[in-house]
Amino acid sequence: MVHSDPRSAARPFVRLIAGPTGVGKSAAATALARETGAPIVVADRLQCFTDLATTSARAGADVPGVRRHWLGDRTFADGDLCAVTATDALVELVERLGRRHRLVIVEGGSISLLRELAARRSALDWRLTVELLAPPDPAEYVATLTRRAHEMLAPDPPGRSLLDELAALWREPRQRWLAASVNGFEAVLECCAKYGIEVTALGEQPLSTHVLDRMATLIAERHAEHGFLQHRVFSEIFDGRTTESGSGFGTVERAA
Repeated sequence: MVHSDPRSAARPFVRLIAGPTGVGKSAAATALARETGAPIVVADRLQCFTDLATTSARAGADVPGVRRHWLGDRTFADGDLCAVTATDALVELVERLGRRHRLVIVEGGSISLLRELAARRSALDWRLTVELLAPPDPAEYVATLTRRAHEMLAPDPPGRSLLDELAALWREPRQRWLAASVNGFEAVLECCAKYGIEVTALGEQPLSTHVLDRMATLIAERHAEHGFLQHRVFSEIFDGRTTESGSGFGTVERAA
C-alpha cells in the first residue's frame, strides 16, 4: 500500500517571477494570479515604503480580483529594510499563504533580497520554479523606461509625483543620505544641482519641459543600467533557469 507524504502536501508550491525594473513582472504575475487564483507576494524592499508609492511603482499595483501582499508597510522615517529582514518576512509570508493556497506567486527585482533568498534555497521546504524575464534591446528598454519616468514625474491626479515624494523626504535632513541612494531620486538630484532647483520646492511650481525631459531621460538611463545588472545577477544566482514565459499553472505543475 502506498501512503502519501503529508510533509510533501504541506510544502508551498512557489512560482518566482524575477527580472529587472520595467520588463513586465507585475503584468506576468497578475496574469498568472488571475488564471490560478493564487496570491502574489512582492519581493521588493523599496515597495514596503508607503510614502514612496509612485517612486517604487507600488501605486497602481493593486488590481481588482488579484491579491497582492507587500513585505511590510513602513515609512521612510523607519529607515532601510535590510535584505535579511526582508527575506525573513518574505519566507514567513509565503509559508503562511502556502498553507491556504495551492500556489503562491513571488514577484520581485531586489538584487539583495533575491540573492539572500537564493542563498537559503536549499533550506527552504518549497516546490520552487523560477521564471526570469529579460530586458529588451537597450534602445527599446530605455524608451520604455523613459515613458515610465514621465508618468512618475507627472502622474494623473490625485497621485503624488516622484518629485513630491522626494521633496517631502528632503525636508528632513536625516533622511537625505538614504533618499539619495534610491534609483530615480539620484537622477533628479543631479538635475536639481545642474539647473539650480531647490529640492524641497519640487512639485510646488511647474518645471520646464526641457528639465522634465532631461530628468526622465536620466532616470531611464540609470534604471536601464541597473536593470542589465539585475538580469546578470539573477541569471547567475538562479543558474539561468527559466520556464516558458507566460505559461499556465499546468506548465508550472509539470516543472515542480
